[in-house]
Amino acid sequence: MATAKPARRNGKKKRPKKPKLRKKRNKMALQTYTYDGPERFHSLVGQVMASLGYVGGREVRDVGAAVTVREEGAHLHVRCTFQDGGAPWSSEARLVGTDRERASLKDCLIHWHNRFCGHGPSPWGTLIGVRPTKLVHHLFDQGFTADQAERALQTSYCVAPAVARDLVAMARLQRPYVTDRGRKVALYVGIPYCPSHCLYCSFPSRLIGREGEAELTAFRDAVLADLDDLADLCRTYDLEVTSLYVGGGTPTCLPLPVLEAMMTRLARNFPEACEWTVEAGRPDTATPDMLAMLRQAGVDRISVNPQTLQQHLLDALGRRHRVEDIYTMYENCRKLGFSVINMDFIAGLPGQTVADMQENMEIVCKLHPENVTIHTLALKKRAPLFHHELRAAIPPAEETGHMVRLCQSILTAGGYVPYYMYRQKYMAASFANIGYALPGSVSAYNIEMMEERQSVLAAGPGGATKFLCRDGHTLEKVYMLKDVDAYVQALAERIAQRRRLCAIIYGKEDV
Repeated sequence: MATAKPARRNGKKKRPKKPKLRKKRNKMALQTYTYDGPERFHSLVGQVMASLGYVGGREVRDVGAAVTVREEGAHLHVRCTFQDGGAPWSSEARLVGTDRERASLKDCLIHWHNRFCGHGPSPWGTLIGVRPTKLVHHLFDQGFTADQAERALQTSYCVAPAVARDLVAMARLQRPYVTDRGRKVALYVGIPYCPSHCLYCSFPSRLIGREGEAELTAFRDAVLADLDDLADLCRTYDLEVTSLYVGGGTPTCLPLPVLEAMMTRLARNFPEACEWTVEAGRPDTATPDMLAMLRQAGVDRISVNPQTLQQHLLDALGRRHRVEDIYTMYENCRKLGFSVINMDFIAGLPGQTVADMQENMEIVCKLHPENVTIHTLALKKRAPLFHHELRAAIPPAEETGHMVRLCQSILTAGGYVPYYMYRQKYMAASFANIGYALPGSVSAYNIEMMEERQSVLAAGPGGATKFLCRDGHTLEKVYMLKDVDAYVQALAERIAQRRRLCAIIYGKEDV
């Protein structure tokens, strides 16, 4: 049980006052927080504060919250002070030590933040996870009906009725892809190269123009060895790769012979895959020859990711291609016979307007790709935008929210159905990245990867192999190093770790 009370100032209790200006706070802006308390709550506080738009750090700039937790016998004393340019706002609570103390701590921080910002409860209630549909699947596993799952979300987590209904509907659509998986696995291949750095991107990719032939050859050979080892694991432990996903970076920025060698090896090693995606998001890299090679190799799902269709925004973001190039690439993909085309868009870009997003969606409905993914901009510390002057041009959360709702309205009216989602970290707004699909065209890999109900193998720098343990929910992970040179050097060691872990989980060997 939590009993919140205002902080003491000069020995007197005063009700916190919220200046009206705080209601206009741009909730897209990233701030830092500090934590002082027991280590066992450190991770929880980090998750909650990330969901509210705060990142832990030591920077003096933009320190927006200080959380303190003290253990006092069977109780916890919790205090949080928020700062947003005006007078500090504080509140504190004494929590009774029960099996719900973690939930009570989470609820306090979320409730206080809502009061500080001057708005009502979030439509997400107290759900803070990146993967909210995982909770719904857990309820279904326990025998909950759809109606019972909706009520549980509303009563236990204060989720708004409309959001609860959407989450349950999405989980029901996903059920065939997350149950009775047996030894079916997905495979991800990471290609950390790009033709240029986009302003909003924090991914540690290399610029392809700076890489020499020797470095690219070493990278190619390492990935091929990685793929061969994964194929051997699948044969040894009777694992079936049903979906492939080649992502980045921008895989299609590699020289055609380098990428072709990888595609040929994937086709040879994993012929049973029934879905094969390649991210070809930059039309300046997806030449007709490159696309033809991918299709000939067996790729059937391709991502054409414009992010936006206004030239001035593309130029500001460093995309280095014309809007017309996107249309040309899309037409080439159609001619080559890719069965599914996905298009990604970002809401909340610097300088973007609701009218821009309306134009994007109207064009999408004319082109009619099978899949559309709507992202919301998340400001990351490693992205160039974090310290760029254009950061001030990021639209307010209310305007970005309008864009997101507009996308949902237009896409659903056009026959698209939301089929997977994940929420953003470090964003104090009720946003999620949502994938939409025309009936019969959902991406199995996106569901499998997001719901974590089966093992996912990974090759390439930054790849994370996730083995689903025998308890059905715990994941054991092996990470490949992100830097290309470090990946090449450490590959043999990481392969050995992966093989050992696979033997424990699928071969039932002792640890």
